[in-house]
Amino acid sequence: MMFKLRIVLLVGFLFIFFGASAQKRYNKSLNQIYGKRHQPARFFNNKKMKVICPQNIVNEYPYQGIGVKIGDPFAATFKLYATSWLAFSVDAGFGAHGLYKSQYSEFFDNFPQGDTTTYFNHKVNRDTYMAVKASYYRKAPKMFKGFEYYISLGWQFRYVSIQYGYNAELSPTGTIFGSFTRQIDYMGPDVGIGIEYSYFDLPVSAFFELNGMYSIMTDYEFFKVQGGVGLRYIF
Repeated sequence: MMFKLRIVLLVGFLFIFFGASAQKRYNKSLNQIYGKRHQPARFFNNKKMKVICPQNIVNEYPYQGIGVKIGDPFAATFKLYATSWLAFSVDAGFGAHGLYKSQYSEFFDNFPQGDTTTYFNHKVNRDTYMAVKASYYRKAPKMFKGFEYYISLGWQFRYVSIQYGYNAELSPTGTIFGSFTRQIDYMGPDVGIGIEYSYFDLPVSAFFELNGMYSIMTDYEFFKVQGGVGLRYIF
């Protein structure tokens, strides 16, 4: 798990680093074309474009962002930036069910078939994800211009359809193979941290999130670390 976590963290920081580097090269090329008088566009108070991303302009709140998150889960994401320090988000998509292989195999023992048969394998037919969260934002130190960090608290829902394969003994020398499909629904609190970068000449913010979800369902109780990177269009 620690190896996978390090990979997610590395990908997230590389994503933000190269995004910032690309932005610097873009600004440099504009200065070469238009001269030193060129300045990034900024928003007016009436939401007309004047820095195309209003992330750090206090009097532009509230505004919204919509985009995509890649990782666990792969999801569409909507965020309402209510104030400079408070935001609300809704994410919906599909979980990376390959990361839950051991948990899903252990769930087999919770079914009646687990008392008289032996687990053989399983296949996830559907793994639907949804989460609602509130985030508390703080600006990063001035040396990290355009960066903000935040903590989030919310609730996560997962709806999973799994087909299980099993072996049943007919006699001491013979077994048969069978299968059944079960719907597994679980939910629980979602706590996370994130970094967001928005100092672009485009109405876009880039973010990296790492969160933990604890399932409170009695039969499917477990804790899982999740994370991903994404982009949102700000409007």
